[in-house]
Amino acid sequence: MGRAGWTAAVVILVLALATRNSLIFTMALILGLLGLVVWLWSRYSLSEVTYRRRFSVDHLFFGEETDLHLEVTNAKPLPLAWLRCEDDIPVALDLEPEERARHYLPTRRVLVNLFSLGIYQRVIRRYRVTGTQRGAWRFGPVQLICGDIFGFRSQSKEFPDTSLLLVYPRMYTLPELGLEARHPFGDHQSQNRLIEDPLRLSGVREYFPGDNFRHIHWKATARRQELQTKLFEPSASRPLAIFVNIRTFHHRFEGVDPALREFAISAGASIARWAQMQGEEFGIFANSMMYAGRRVRILPGAHPRQLTSVLEALAYCVGVPHTTIERVLQQEVDHLRIGTSIVLVSATLSENLRRVLIDLHGRGFAVTLLGIGGLTLDRAIPGVAFQQLSQQVLEELTVEPDLKMPELEAIVAAG
Repeated sequence: MGRAGWTAAVVILVLALATRNSLIFTMALILGLLGLVVWLWSRYSLSEVTYRRRFSVDHLFFGEETDLHLEVTNAKPLPLAWLRCEDDIPVALDLEPEERARHYLPTRRVLVNLFSLGIYQRVIRRYRVTGTQRGAWRFGPVQLICGDIFGFRSQSKEFPDTSLLLVYPRMYTLPELGLEARHPFGDHQSQNRLIEDPLRLSGVREYFPGDNFRHIHWKATARRQELQTKLFEPSASRPLAIFVNIRTFHHRFEGVDPALREFAISAGASIARWAQMQGEEFGIFANSMMYAGRRVRILPGAHPRQLTSVLEALAYCVGVPHTTIERVLQQEVDHLRIGTSIVLVSATLSENLRRVLIDLHGRGFAVTLLGIGGLTLDRAIPGVAFQQLSQQVLEELTVEPDLKMPELEAIVAAG
């Protein structure tokens, strides 16, 4: 009951006292009690009300499903005649049933649920969410709106807590990408047929100009009073470093082709899965940010969770290039072992990138360029193998317009 209702109650009460009419006085008393009940109900209707959102699984492979549970609890001795919950959810993911979801922004929609809760009652509603788009998807915040049984007053409260659902990139087999299953990147002849393993120290020797300065053995140098270099045992394994170029056009002002970008990310994830199945060391790098100012950067390794780390990084990957892939290659080369196989997935090839790839080959790395989106070479790159990935996979790839960008950019900004 609003201000007008209270004013009417006071006027009726004054009139009842002035005329000494018991019926009018009773009406004023009832109206006042009704207003008090409405005020108390609306004041305390949302107290001790909790809203919980949880997924049965919060990490999905592309196309998998998970249950979304919405749990509302009224933990007080006051029933709720009606409670409206408006949960902010992303558009790009499929939701079943979806008749309660309403669009209000190109990238967001509201999931509306109406409850009637008794004393100390809990209600759970279940939805099915399908991971139809790669990304880190935010669910929430939610707004609760509740009022009295007469509909005079209402109260709203926002729960800022959000839930995150990760959807991994879509992955293909190497033959589907147009690569050979056994030797997808050919047999490279590097300057060092066997790779030195920095984890297996075999001795020391005198330092020679050109030796890696990081391999100086300082304790042996102090003992012998001359520079000594570490010697490592050879290793037949060749680590794999996968580089994904998010830039799909030569110039940044041209924007991003969502299908090409997602194909590049899917190709990188597919190669990483193949390397895991082969028992090889692998890592992945991209010229894109994830969250808290971190770039997509997973150093080569053979940890059992290496593939999971790679897929999570690619799920967080923001679809706007942060820098050029040439710069990423130059920044990471000093952190890679000589002889590492470098595989670059890219839709563009600039003259600067061509020079960087030639330099990497000259430094002892086995380099392969995987072209997407019709990328072809007008002239060969010395020492660099080139293969074009399947155009058919790209044509069959369906990607929504850049719906996920505000989602991921918000995560990046929030850290």
